[in-house]
Amino acid sequence: MAASLEEVEETLNAEQLVDLPKLRSFARYGIPPSIRGEVWLYLLEVLSPDRTNEITSVRSKYQSYQSMDKSPALSTRLRGECTRYYNRRLLPYTRKRRAGQNPTAAVTATAPVQHQQQQPTPEDEAMDIVAFTTSVENVLSAFLNRNRNIEYKTGLVQLVAPFVWTLKTEAGMYFCFERLMTKIEDKTSTTSLSVRISFFLSLFRKFLPDLWMYFDEEGVDVRELASTWLQWFFAKELPVDILIRLWDVYFSVEDPVELHQYVCLAILTTCKETLEELDESEVRSFLLNLPRLDIDRLVVEANNLKQAFQHLQTRGERPAEF
Repeated sequence: MAASLEEVEETLNAEQLVDLPKLRSFARYGIPPSIRGEVWLYLLEVLSPDRTNEITSVRSKYQSYQSMDKSPALSTRLRGECTRYYNRRLLPYTRKRRAGQNPTAAVTATAPVQHQQQQPTPEDEAMDIVAFTTSVENVLSAFLNRNRNIEYKTGLVQLVAPFVWTLKTEAGMYFCFERLMTKIEDKTSTTSLSVRISFFLSLFRKFLPDLWMYFDEEGVDVRELASTWLQWFFAKELPVDILIRLWDVYFSVEDPVELHQYVCLAILTTCKETLEELDESEVRSFLLNLPRLDIDRLVVEANNLKQAFQHLQTRGERPAEF
Protein backbone atom coordinates (compact mmCIF):
# COMPACT_ATOMS: atom_id res chain seq x y z
CA MET A 1 0.00 0.00 0.00
CA ALA A 2 1.28 3.45 -0.94
CA ALA A 3 2.34 5.68 1.94
CA SER A 4 0.49 8.90 2.59
CA LEU A 5 2.10 12.29 2.09
CA GLU A 6 2.14 12.77 5.86
CA GLU A 7 3.97 9.47 6.45
CA VAL A 8 6.69 10.29 3.93
CA GLU A 9 7.08 13.84 5.24
CA GLU A 10 7.41 12.55 8.80
CA THR A 11 10.30 10.32 7.68
CA LEU A 12 11.97 13.19 5.84
CA ASN A 13 11.56 15.47 8.84
CA ALA A 14 13.75 13.33 11.10
CA GLU A 15 16.06 15.58 13.10
CA GLN A 16 19.28 13.59 12.77
CA LEU A 17 18.84 10.45 10.64
CA VAL A 18 16.46 9.85 7.75
CA ASP A 19 15.22 6.27 7.81
CA LEU A 20 16.44 5.22 4.35
CA PRO A 21 15.07 1.64 4.50
CA LYS A 22 11.64 3.11 5.24
CA LEU A 23 11.93 5.52 2.30
CA ARG A 24 12.85 2.60 0.04
CA SER A 25 9.85 0.70 1.30
CA PHE A 26 7.61 3.70 0.57
CA ALA A 27 9.10 4.13 -2.90
CA ARG A 28 8.21 0.59 -3.97
CA TYR A 29 4.54 1.61 -3.83
CA GLY A 30 4.97 5.12 -5.23
CA ILE A 31 5.98 8.47 -3.76
CA PRO A 32 3.54 11.41 -3.61
CA PRO A 33 4.45 13.74 -6.50
CA SER A 34 4.87 16.85 -4.37
CA ILE A 35 7.86 15.38 -2.49
CA ARG A 36 9.09 12.79 -4.97
CA GLY A 37 12.12 14.88 -5.95
CA GLU A 38 13.31 15.15 -2.37
CA VAL A 39 12.90 11.40 -1.80
CA TRP A 40 14.85 10.65 -4.98
CA LEU A 41 17.74 12.71 -3.63
CA TYR A 42 18.01 10.33 -0.68
CA LEU A 43 17.33 7.15 -2.65
CA LEU A 44 20.05 8.02 -5.16
CA GLU A 45 22.41 8.99 -2.32
CA VAL A 46 22.80 12.56 -3.46
CA LEU A 47 21.91 13.45 0.12
CA SER A 48 23.15 11.41 3.07
CA PRO A 49 20.53 10.07 5.49
CA ASP A 50 22.75 11.45 8.27
CA ARG A 51 21.55 15.05 8.50
CA THR A 52 24.23 16.17 10.93
CA ASN A 53 26.18 18.01 8.21
CA GLU A 54 23.35 18.36 5.71
CA ILE A 55 23.52 22.14 5.38
CA THR A 56 27.24 22.03 4.60
CA SER A 57 26.71 19.21 2.11
CA VAL A 58 23.86 21.00 0.34
CA ARG A 59 25.87 24.20 0.00
CA SER A 60 28.88 22.28 -1.28
CA LYS A 61 26.83 20.56 -3.99
CA TYR A 62 25.22 23.83 -5.00
CA GLN A 63 28.61 25.52 -5.32
CA SER A 64 30.01 22.54 -7.20
CA TYR A 65 27.20 22.65 -9.74
CA GLN A 66 27.43 26.42 -10.11
CA SER A 67 31.12 26.15 -10.97
CA MET A 68 30.63 23.51 -13.69
CA ASP A 69 31.22 24.36 -17.33
CA LYS A 70 27.78 24.44 -18.96
CA SER A 71 28.86 25.78 -22.34
CA PRO A 72 26.54 23.99 -24.79
CA ALA A 73 28.69 22.56 -27.55
CA LEU A 74 25.61 20.81 -28.94
CA SER A 75 23.09 23.58 -28.33
CA THR A 76 21.23 23.31 -31.64
CA ARG A 77 20.83 19.54 -31.46
CA LEU A 78 19.94 19.64 -27.77
CA ARG A 79 17.32 22.34 -28.16
CA GLY A 80 15.75 20.61 -31.12
CA GLU A 81 15.46 17.33 -29.25
CA CYS A 82 14.17 19.09 -26.12
CA THR A 83 11.45 20.83 -28.13
CA ARG A 84 10.37 17.58 -29.77
CA TYR A 85 10.35 15.77 -26.42
CA TYR A 86 8.36 18.49 -24.67
CA ASN A 87 5.75 18.81 -27.41
CA ARG A 88 5.35 15.06 -27.83
CA ARG A 89 5.52 13.86 -24.24
CA LEU A 90 4.95 16.67 -21.73
CA LEU A 91 2.24 18.85 -23.22
CA PRO A 92 -0.52 16.38 -22.25
CA TYR A 93 0.30 16.91 -18.59
CA THR A 94 -0.84 19.81 -16.46
CA ARG A 95 1.84 19.47 -13.83
CA LYS A 96 2.15 22.43 -11.48
CA ARG A 97 5.44 23.69 -10.12
CA ARG A 98 5.44 25.52 -6.84
CA ALA A 99 6.86 28.98 -6.80
CA GLY A 100 8.23 28.27 -3.30
CA GLN A 101 11.45 26.26 -2.92
CA ASN A 102 12.17 23.42 -0.53
CA PRO A 103 15.91 23.99 -0.01
CA THR A 104 16.87 20.36 0.53
CA ALA A 105 14.95 19.08 -2.47
CA ALA A 106 16.54 21.73 -4.58
CA VAL A 107 20.07 20.90 -3.39
CA THR A 108 20.72 24.57 -3.88
CA ALA A 109 20.09 26.01 -0.44
CA THR A 110 22.39 28.56 1.07
CA ALA A 111 20.23 28.89 4.19
CA PRO A 112 19.56 26.23 6.83
CA VAL A 113 17.52 23.34 5.48
CA GLN A 114 13.93 23.14 6.65
CA HIS A 115 11.47 20.34 5.87
CA GLN A 116 7.97 21.69 5.96
CA GLN A 117 4.78 21.07 4.10
CA GLN A 118 4.05 23.78 1.57
CA GLN A 119 0.57 24.43 0.24
CA PRO A 120 0.10 25.35 -3.42
CA THR A 121 -0.10 29.09 -3.90
CA PRO A 122 -1.77 31.32 -6.51
CA GLU A 123 1.69 31.86 -7.99
CA ASP A 124 1.90 28.19 -9.06
CA GLU A 125 2.60 27.80 -12.74
CA ALA A 126 3.25 24.95 -15.13
CA MET A 127 6.81 24.29 -16.29
CA ASP A 128 6.98 25.81 -19.74
CA ILE A 129 9.06 24.71 -22.69
CA VAL A 130 11.69 27.42 -22.17
CA ALA A 131 12.34 26.43 -18.55
CA PHE A 132 12.41 22.75 -19.49
CA THR A 133 14.78 23.23 -22.42
CA THR A 134 17.12 25.49 -20.46
CA SER A 135 17.42 23.01 -17.57
CA VAL A 136 17.94 19.98 -19.81
CA GLU A 137 20.57 21.86 -21.82
CA ASN A 138 22.42 23.04 -18.71
CA VAL A 139 22.37 19.66 -16.95
CA LEU A 140 23.43 17.69 -20.02
CA SER A 141 26.07 20.21 -21.01
CA ALA A 142 27.58 20.12 -17.52
CA PHE A 143 27.56 16.33 -17.54
CA LEU A 144 29.07 15.93 -21.01
CA ASN A 145 31.71 18.57 -20.34
CA ARG A 146 32.75 16.63 -17.23
CA ASN A 147 32.61 13.26 -19.01
CA ARG A 148 34.31 13.78 -22.36
CA ASN A 149 34.42 10.03 -22.94
CA ILE A 150 30.63 9.86 -23.19
CA GLU A 151 29.20 10.54 -26.63
CA TYR A 152 26.02 12.56 -26.94
CA LYS A 153 22.94 10.55 -27.94
CA THR A 154 19.36 11.76 -28.16
CA GLY A 155 18.46 9.15 -25.55
CA LEU A 156 20.33 11.23 -22.97
CA VAL A 157 17.73 13.99 -23.33
CA GLN A 158 14.99 11.50 -22.61
CA LEU A 159 16.94 10.05 -19.69
CA VAL A 160 17.51 13.40 -18.02
CA ALA A 161 14.01 14.75 -18.73
CA PRO A 162 12.24 12.92 -15.85
CA PHE A 163 14.68 14.50 -13.39
CA VAL A 164 14.02 17.95 -14.84
CA TRP A 165 10.29 17.27 -14.63
CA THR A 166 10.43 15.95 -11.06
CA LEU A 167 13.05 17.99 -9.18
CA LYS A 168 12.79 21.67 -8.48
CA THR A 169 16.20 23.07 -9.39
CA GLU A 170 19.10 22.24 -11.66
CA ALA A 171 21.59 21.17 -9.00
CA GLY A 172 19.24 18.44 -7.81
CA MET A 173 18.45 17.44 -11.40
CA TYR A 174 22.13 17.20 -12.23
CA PHE A 175 23.27 15.15 -9.24
CA CYS A 176 20.37 12.69 -9.52
CA PHE A 177 21.05 12.22 -13.23
CA GLU A 178 24.75 11.77 -12.52
CA ARG A 179 24.01 9.10 -9.91
CA LEU A 180 21.80 7.16 -12.33
CA MET A 181 24.48 7.35 -15.03
CA THR A 182 27.05 6.11 -12.51
CA LYS A 183 24.87 3.11 -11.67
CA ILE A 184 24.49 2.30 -15.37
CA GLU A 185 28.21 2.74 -16.07
CA ASP A 186 29.18 0.62 -13.05
CA LYS A 187 26.96 -2.20 -14.29
CA THR A 188 28.25 -1.86 -17.85
CA SER A 189 31.85 -2.11 -16.63
CA THR A 190 31.15 -5.66 -15.43
CA THR A 191 28.28 -6.68 -17.72
CA SER A 192 28.28 -5.00 -21.12
CA LEU A 193 25.10 -3.94 -22.89
CA SER A 194 25.55 -6.68 -25.49
CA VAL A 195 25.76 -9.31 -22.73
CA ARG A 196 22.64 -7.90 -21.06
CA ILE A 197 20.79 -7.99 -24.38
CA SER A 198 21.78 -11.62 -24.96
CA PHE A 199 20.71 -12.53 -21.42
CA PHE A 200 17.36 -10.81 -21.84
CA LEU A 201 16.73 -12.56 -25.16
CA SER A 202 17.56 -15.90 -23.55
CA LEU A 203 15.06 -15.16 -20.76
CA PHE A 204 12.47 -14.19 -23.37
CA ARG A 205 12.99 -17.45 -25.25
CA LYS A 206 12.87 -19.52 -22.05
CA PHE A 207 9.83 -17.99 -20.34
CA LEU A 208 7.76 -16.91 -23.36
CA PRO A 209 8.53 -19.46 -26.09
CA ASP A 210 5.19 -19.01 -27.88
CA LEU A 211 5.58 -15.24 -28.11
CA TRP A 212 9.21 -15.66 -29.15
CA MET A 213 8.16 -17.93 -32.01
CA TYR A 214 5.39 -15.54 -33.03
CA PHE A 215 7.83 -12.62 -33.17
CA ASP A 216 10.20 -14.76 -35.22
CA GLU A 217 7.46 -15.66 -37.67
CA GLU A 218 6.40 -12.01 -38.01
CA GLY A 219 10.00 -10.85 -38.51
CA VAL A 220 10.10 -8.65 -35.40
CA ASP A 221 13.64 -7.39 -34.73
CA VAL A 222 13.69 -8.35 -31.05
CA ARG A 223 17.35 -7.47 -30.57
CA GLU A 224 16.77 -3.89 -31.72
CA LEU A 225 13.80 -3.49 -29.39
CA ALA A 226 15.74 -5.03 -26.49
CA SER A 227 18.61 -2.64 -27.10
CA THR A 228 16.52 0.52 -26.77
CA TRP A 229 14.59 -0.84 -23.77
CA LEU A 230 17.70 -1.88 -21.88
CA GLN A 231 19.70 1.27 -22.63
CA TRP A 232 17.17 3.92 -21.70
CA PHE A 233 15.08 2.51 -18.83
CA PHE A 234 11.83 3.06 -20.79
CA ALA A 235 12.51 6.80 -20.91
CA LYS A 236 11.46 6.72 -24.57
CA GLU A 237 8.57 4.30 -24.37
CA LEU A 238 6.41 4.82 -21.26
CA PRO A 239 4.05 7.77 -20.56
CA VAL A 240 5.97 10.17 -18.34
CA ASP A 241 3.87 9.75 -15.19
CA ILE A 242 4.01 5.95 -15.46
CA LEU A 243 7.77 6.11 -16.12
CA ILE A 244 8.36 8.23 -13.02
CA ARG A 245 6.27 5.85 -10.93
CA LEU A 246 8.41 2.94 -12.18
CA TRP A 247 11.58 4.86 -11.39
CA ASP A 248 10.37 5.17 -7.78
CA VAL A 249 10.78 1.40 -7.64
CA TYR A 250 14.08 1.36 -9.51
CA PHE A 251 15.65 3.88 -7.16
CA SER A 252 14.48 1.88 -4.14
CA VAL A 253 16.59 -1.18 -5.02
CA GLU A 254 20.33 -1.72 -4.92
CA ASP A 255 20.64 -2.80 -8.56
CA PRO A 256 18.02 -1.12 -10.77
CA VAL A 257 19.77 -2.31 -13.93
CA GLU A 258 19.23 -5.95 -12.92
CA LEU A 259 15.58 -5.39 -11.97
CA HIS A 260 14.99 -3.55 -15.23
CA GLN A 261 15.61 -6.59 -17.41
CA TYR A 262 12.95 -8.55 -15.53
CA VAL A 263 10.53 -5.62 -15.82
CA CYS A 264 11.14 -5.73 -19.58
CA LEU A 265 10.19 -9.42 -19.56
CA ALA A 266 7.19 -8.71 -17.32
CA ILE A 267 5.87 -6.20 -19.88
CA LEU A 268 6.00 -8.86 -22.59
CA THR A 269 4.28 -11.33 -20.26
CA THR A 270 1.55 -8.83 -19.36
CA CYS A 271 0.95 -7.76 -22.96
CA LYS A 272 1.38 -11.20 -24.55
CA GLU A 273 -2.22 -11.66 -25.70
CA THR A 274 -2.35 -8.20 -27.25
CA LEU A 275 1.00 -8.63 -29.00
CA GLU A 276 -0.04 -11.94 -30.55
CA GLU A 277 -2.84 -10.11 -32.38
CA LEU A 278 -0.48 -7.62 -34.05
CA ASP A 279 1.64 -7.76 -37.17
CA GLU A 280 5.34 -6.80 -37.27
CA SER A 281 4.86 -3.05 -37.73
CA GLU A 282 2.11 -2.94 -35.10
CA VAL A 283 4.27 -4.87 -32.61
CA ARG A 284 7.10 -2.43 -33.13
CA SER A 285 4.82 0.58 -32.70
CA PHE A 286 3.25 -0.92 -29.56
CA LEU A 287 6.56 -1.74 -27.87
CA LEU A 288 8.11 1.64 -28.68
CA ASN A 289 5.01 3.50 -27.43
CA LEU A 290 3.86 1.50 -24.44
CA PRO A 291 0.39 1.98 -22.95
CA ARG A 292 -0.39 2.95 -19.39
CA LEU A 293 0.62 -0.07 -17.32
CA ASP A 294 -0.10 -1.06 -13.74
CA ILE A 295 3.34 -0.65 -12.15
CA ASP A 296 2.50 -2.54 -8.95
CA ARG A 297 1.37 -5.55 -10.98
CA LEU A 298 4.36 -5.23 -13.30
CA VAL A 299 6.89 -5.21 -10.46
CA VAL A 300 5.28 -8.23 -8.80
CA GLU A 301 5.49 -10.10 -12.11
CA ALA A 302 9.13 -9.01 -12.57
CA ASN A 303 10.08 -10.29 -9.12
CA ASN A 304 8.27 -13.57 -9.81
CA LEU A 305 10.23 -14.00 -13.03
CA LYS A 306 13.48 -13.22 -11.22
CA GLN A 307 12.71 -15.85 -8.58
CA ALA A 308 11.81 -18.34 -11.32
CA PHE A 309 15.20 -17.76 -12.96
CA GLN A 310 16.98 -18.16 -9.62
CA HIS A 311 15.11 -21.43 -9.14
CA LEU A 312 16.40 -22.62 -12.52
CA GLN A 313 19.91 -21.78 -11.37
CA THR A 314 19.57 -23.82 -8.19
CA ARG A 315 18.57 -26.79 -10.38
CA GLY A 316 21.60 -26.25 -12.57
CA GLU A 317 19.54 -24.95 -15.50
CA ARG A 318 20.22 -21.73 -17.38
CA PRO A 319 18.49 -20.14 -20.34
CA ALA A 320 20.16 -20.87 -23.65
CA GLU A 321 23.11 -18.66 -24.64
CA PHE A 322 23.80 -17.48 -21.10
